[in-house]
Amino acid sequence: MAAIRSINKYTVIKRFSLGKRMYDKLETIYIQEHDHQNGESQKVFNSDQEYVIDISADIYLALNKDFIVRSVDNQ
Repeated sequence: MAAIRSINKYTVIKRFSLGKRMYDKLETIYIQEHDHQNGESQKVFNSDQEYVIDISADIYLALNKDFIVRSVDNQ
């Protein structure tokens, strides 16, 4: 049985493109929590909390390093 992963709120700090969509500074996105154990892909949601795309753990780690920061309120 797979564990339920939470979805965290992030703020874009450096403009980037993901799939066919451009994300600008200060935009809010939501990303499913990283699954360290199984390495499954993570779902990305836009500011309206609509599903956008799946990303790999490597892409998530790269985004987390330079392009996004976890929001303080994280609602």
